[in-house]
Amino acid sequence: MQNLTAALTVAAEEAHVVNELIAPAWVFGVGPFVLMLLMLSAIMSLRSVALRHPAPVTDVEVHGTAGRSGRRSGH
Repeated sequence: MQNLTAALTVAAEEAHVVNELIAPAWVFGVGPFVLMLLMLSAIMSLRSVALRHPAPVTDVEVHGTAGRSGRRSGH
């Protein structure tokens, strides 16, 4: 019993290794939260791109020549 008490006393008196963080602890919670909000705002700002109206059709050939017959292709 005496050896157990001595071992516990020695273990309790040993120096504890403390690794300091590179930032305060609250930064590790608030930082990712702010990052996620920024990513959410970027996604929400691009949300309506797929719902835009198509570009107006013009008489100008966009992809080069009109074809062999001189008429515009139907696609």
